[in-house]
Amino acid sequence: MMPFRSTKFIFALSLTLAGTAIAAYIVLWFLFVGEQRRAAVIVESLNEAERARASDASLQVLLSETALLRARADALFIGKEGTVVFLKELEQTGVSAGVKTTVVKVEKKEVEGREGSLASAGLETLIVAIEAGGSFAGVHRFLALAERLPRPITLSRVSFSRSEKGVWIGVFELEALKIK
Repeated sequence: MMPFRSTKFIFALSLTLAGTAIAAYIVLWFLFVGEQRRAAVIVESLNEAERARASDASLQVLLSETALLRARADALFIGKEGTVVFLKELEQTGVSAGVKTTVVKVEKKEVEGREGSLASAGLETLIVAIEAGGSFAGVHRFLALAERLPRPITLSRVSFSRSEKGVWIGVFELEALKIK
């Protein structure tokens, strides 16, 4: 009978070892799958970092290649702190035209319609009312020179009048784009 018990013992031991091996296999399988997922996340993070680095490098190259063009484009607008410089340009234009200029008002235009898209582009419309006094030819020359300044200017109002002393007065309302 002894051999029978040893067979039962070996059978039980075999089942126990097989169960332990299966349990160990399952545990190791889940650990392996977890490590695979972690490795996949790391690889994806590294790929994303490499794509971001490549994108940054190409953006830096693009910025350096377009620096001159961007500077020329920025010169078309009044700078953030350039309102005073713009007003001095207008006054210098008046001196060049031989008229006396006076800035009547400077204000920002309220956002509406097209200005909404300008605001989203970082621009705003600056309204400048300027008065020029002198000969008719001088006032007209001032207007022509102001339109030829190196930035786009829109004339929204223009009026000419002649004083009792024979001096022509031109009042001009200009609109120019300014960087916010």
